[in-house]
Amino acid sequence: MLLSRTGAILIVTIDVAMCGYAGTEDIAYYGLANGPHVTLILIGIGAVLPVAILTASYDGSGNHENCGMVWQVGMVHALAIGITLGILMQFGEAFFLLTGQNAELSQGAGRTLAMHGLGLAGLLCLITTSLLLEGLQRPVPAMVVALGANFLNLYLNWVFIFGNHGAPQMGAEGAALATSIVRWVAFFALMGYVFFAFDTVRYGIVKKVSQFRKMSRNLRQLGYPTAIGHGMESASFLILTLFAGYMGVLETAAWTVGMNLITIAFMIGLGFSMAASVRVANYLGQNNPAVAASSGWTAIFLSGVSLGVIALLFVIFPEPLVRIYSQDPEVMKLAVPTILAAAFILVLDGMQAVGVGVLRGYQDMWFITKTLITSFWVVMLPLGWLFGLHMDGGPPGLMWSVGGACIVALTMLVWRFRYLIAQSFKASRFQANRGR
Repeated sequence: MLLSRTGAILIVTIDVAMCGYAGTEDIAYYGLANGPHVTLILIGIGAVLPVAILTASYDGSGNHENCGMVWQVGMVHALAIGITLGILMQFGEAFFLLTGQNAELSQGAGRTLAMHGLGLAGLLCLITTSLLLEGLQRPVPAMVVALGANFLNLYLNWVFIFGNHGAPQMGAEGAALATSIVRWVAFFALMGYVFFAFDTVRYGIVKKVSQFRKMSRNLRQLGYPTAIGHGMESASFLILTLFAGYMGVLETAAWTVGMNLITIAFMIGLGFSMAASVRVANYLGQNNPAVAASSGWTAIFLSGVSLGVIALLFVIFPEPLVRIYSQDPEVMKLAVPTILAAAFILVLDGMQAVGVGVLRGYQDMWFITKTLITSFWVVMLPLGWLFGLHMDGGPPGLMWSVGGACIVALTMLVWRFRYLIAQSFKASRFQANRGR
C-alpha cells in the first residue's frame, strides 16, 4: 500500500521536476493548479474510500460475494463524481481570477487544471479498483500498476512538456495532459487484472447487484463524511497555496517544491493509514478487538519511526532536494528554509494521517471530519495568515502553520482511539455473553 501511494505521488513529482526544467513559471502554474486539483481528487477519494473498509469487513466476516458488489457500486459513484468534478475543472482560470491571482498565473494554472480534469474520472476508477484489492489484502497488483505508470508518464512528459515527436511545447499544461492519459491507461490495466486473474465469481465481481440502493446508501453514509473531511482539509491547503500566490511567482514555486517533497514523504504515513484501516476493519469483522487495537498502535508507531528517518534526510540534504526541481537561485533561497520547516512537522503529519486511518477502521467517520475541520480551518489557516502574510514569514511561515494543525489533530485522534478501544471491548464481551 505504501509503495502504491508512493507510485501515485511520484507521477506528480516527475511532473513538477520536469516543469522546473521548462521554467520557473511552469512550476508556479503547476503548483497553483494543484491546489484545487488535489482538493477535488480528495473529495472524490473520500466518497469511494469506504469500498476498502466495507470490503475488509465483509471479507473478515466471510461474506465474500458482497466485496465485488461493493466495488461495482463504488465504480458507479467514481464515474459520476469524476465526470462532474472534471467538468468543474475546466473553469480554473475564472476561479483563480476570482480568488485574486494575477492574470498570468490564472491563465497558466487554469489551462493546467483543465487538462487534469480530463483524467479525474479515470483516477477515481483506478483508486476504487485498488481499494477493492487492498480491502482483500492483495495490494501488490495496484502497487505494480502505480509504479509502472511512472515510466509512461516520464515519456509522455518528455513529449508534451518539451514538444517532442512533433507535439506542441505545452509546459505545465503538457504535464497535466500526460498525467491524465496515464491515469486512464493505469485504470484499464488494473481492471484487466481484476477480470482475468481474479476469482470473479467468489467475490461477486460479475454478479448483478441485488441491493444497489442499500449498498449505495451504506457507501454514502460512510463516504460523505469522509469526502467532506478530505475536501475541507485539502481546501485549507488550497488556501495556503493561494496565500503563496499572493506573495509572488517565486514564493509559489518555493511552496510547491516544499509541499511536493512533504507529500512524497507523507505517502509513507498514508500507506500505513490505509493498512491500519483495512486491518482494524478486518479484525473488528472477526470480533477481535484486541488485535484491532494492536494493529492501530503499531501503524502509528511505525509511521512515526519511518517518517523520522525521512525528516532527517530533509535536514541533511535540503539544497540537493531543491535542485531536483529548480536551478533558480532565488527559488533555492526560499525553498531551503521551507523544507527545513517541513522536516520538523513531517512526523506529526504522518502520525495524524494514520490516526485518521485507524478511526476509519472503526467507521467513526464524523469524528474524523470534526477533527480535520478543527485542526486545519480553526488552527492552521489563522496561523498561516499570521506567520506567512502578517509576519512576512513567506513559505516557511506557511509550513509552520501546518505543524500547529497536526499537533491538534494528533491529540484529538489519539484520545478518540483510546475511547473506541474501550467501547469495542465492551461490545465484544456483550456478544460473547449473548452467545453463551
